[in-house]
Amino acid sequence: MHELVGDGADGIVDIYRKANPTAKPSELYFLIASDHRYSAPAMKIAERRAALHKGAVYLYYFRWETPLEGGRYKSPHTIEIPFVFDNLDASRLTVGVAGAQALADKVSGAWLAFARSGDPNTPALPRWPAFDAAQRPTMMFDNASVVQNDPLHEQRLAMFAALNLTS
Repeated sequence: MHELVGDGADGIVDIYRKANPTAKPSELYFLIASDHRYSAPAMKIAERRAALHKGAVYLYYFRWETPLEGGRYKSPHTIEIPFVFDNLDASRLTVGVAGAQALADKVSGAWLAFARSGDPNTPALPRWPAFDAAQRPTMMFDNASVVQNDPLHEQRLAMFAALNLTS
């Protein structure tokens, strides 16, 4: 873990363990690695783009977990793609999964609305406010999608510090 996040690895593991108390050590590793590579940089990009005030920014976190192989893959990077394109049969992670189509309808609808108007809001989802660095509203996509402000607060702060993204 030290090679990934440096000298603060023990503290970061503690923060992730507290936020995910039932996670196995391997699951904690993959959560940290995913946030290191993808989530924290995406959050910083959203913050910086919103600061430009040149158009609305919308941040999401995809929480839906594939049941493939007993759920061992959880919600891997790019899992949202078959939902965005409403093409669940194209991925072994989503093909034939009961209930996935309802989420695909909502996610693909939001992407279509965004492509058409620059606003992803549709009646099928909760109101999705544009991102701002103070509140950090984030759509949490799952079978029951919700908007949360700064949903990964402690993990985000720890990862921003590890990646030197604090400014």
